[in-house]
Amino acid sequence: MKIKLKILLFLFTALSVNNTIAQHHTTQTGTRNPQQLNYRNFVLPGPHFELGLKLGVANSMTDIGSSRIDEQASFFDVYSRGIMPALSIYGRYHFGREFALKSNFTALMLKGNDRWSPEIEIVERGKSFSNTLYEFGLVGELYLPRKYANPKQDFRFFWIDLYLFTGLSAFYHDPEVRGPIIDEYDYEILNSDDVYSNYQLAIPLGAGTTLNLYNRWTIGFDLNFRYTFFDYLDGFRRPYSNRNDFFFTGNLNLGYIINSDPRRSNHVARYRIFRPKKGDRLFRKRNR
Repeated sequence: MKIKLKILLFLFTALSVNNTIAQHHTTQTGTRNPQQLNYRNFVLPGPHFELGLKLGVANSMTDIGSSRIDEQASFFDVYSRGIMPALSIYGRYHFGREFALKSNFTALMLKGNDRWSPEIEIVERGKSFSNTLYEFGLVGELYLPRKYANPKQDFRFFWIDLYLFTGLSAFYHDPEVRGPIIDEYDYEILNSDDVYSNYQLAIPLGAGTTLNLYNRWTIGFDLNFRYTFFDYLDGFRRPYSNRNDFFFTGNLNLGYIINSDPRRSNHVARYRIFRPKKGDRLFRKRNR
């Protein structure tokens, strides 16, 4: 019995010493497994808040401007002449390494014209529209993990994060439709006040990339597709319509991080890994 107690005491002491050494190693290097290191673990490892501005363009897929008779517009009916400006402000809260929650307020314009269609009958229909939207959205972001076999060499040159996002948005719109009245169906829509609401919901879906600069600033780009639940984004509809109207934006993002201090436990590792050393291109550039 005494021998068993001595063995258990010895194992407990050994595990305690090993754990103490491991914790000390983690404090000095920032990680116990170099394969798990990634840039944001050291630069922005903990929760932080970011404010930013988006400058972008918007386009739509609606019934007006379709390339085929008696069919709605598709992804092939996106015209360069329909590119319109979009402006957003956003706030992003990072929970840690992989997840973030972002809210944004967006103002954008949409327009379409039958004259852009390659189909002569659509051109002769003569419909066009313009629409200004004001949107508030809330999305969740998933940042793709990145691992490196040799972080001391790779981190300095791969500081870009990729992410996917989805959520829910609500927007106000008031389309203005121009052109001749086609038939009785078109006349009823134009003269009815309850065909659609000016307030609508949409599901944003997209992907983006972001680059951290000096722990305080971020720049990036994202593509944001909005799946809507109605067919009057252009204020126009045909009897054969069986698909909703959609719109999307492409944005350049510039953000400022309110709190970007790294965790104290990672300070030594961050200093050792990212500090330029003699012989490095970054070191020579800074010391010219």
